[in-house]
Amino acid sequence: MNNIAKLFNISLTKVLLLTSFSFLLLSPVCAEDSLYERGIELVEQKDYEKALKAFELGAKTGDLNAMTALGIMYITGVGVIQNDIKGFKYVQNAASKSHPKAQYTLGAIYYLGAGVNIDFNKAFSWISLSADNGYSDAQHNLAQMYEAGEGVSQNFEQAYEYYLKAARSGNLDSQVKVAKMYQEGSGTEKNLEKSAYWLKKIEESKVKN
Repeated sequence: MNNIAKLFNISLTKVLLLTSFSFLLLSPVCAEDSLYERGIELVEQKDYEKALKAFELGAKTGDLNAMTALGIMYITGVGVIQNDIKGFKYVQNAASKSHPKAQYTLGAIYYLGAGVNIDFNKAFSWISLSADNGYSDAQHNLAQMYEAGEGVSQNFEQAYEYYLKAARSGNLDSQVKVAKMYQEGSGTEKNLEKSAYWLKKIEESKVKN
């Protein structure tokens, strides 16, 4: 499996854990916007059955985060009997409503062939939408697709542009790529001063993480 597939695979399995939340009581909560957060908390506690219920309730209220998370649980078979078709529908529904994380996840599904045929063109299309909506993981993976020529004609200049966008949003992997591209003059003019700047940013990002 190449690097982009590995990154997508990580995103699919860890997308539920992207944000840390403070402890939430398991008693009923009335606020609709807390259901997704409750689900994340329960996933972190590995109480997948209750997490599933929280995401289901959230999805019924139209919470696109909960809808996406629910789809991923069905696709991965976490806390529920694995069902690619059902999971795909949840993610697709959220993606069709311009939800960046869902768009990215749907692109990842097409890239990996998770319950669907591998389709780099569709993967590129959905990841592009997510990237243009400011989702940094999508920007990074879109850059990789441009660099590898997957789903699109190979274009190092475009790869550089999207790596740079993701790097500016704090994506560590993109910061590494930008530093290297400035160092080698790949996709942009060689500039050791700018490369040194991004190498410094990488160290700062590592300290923060």
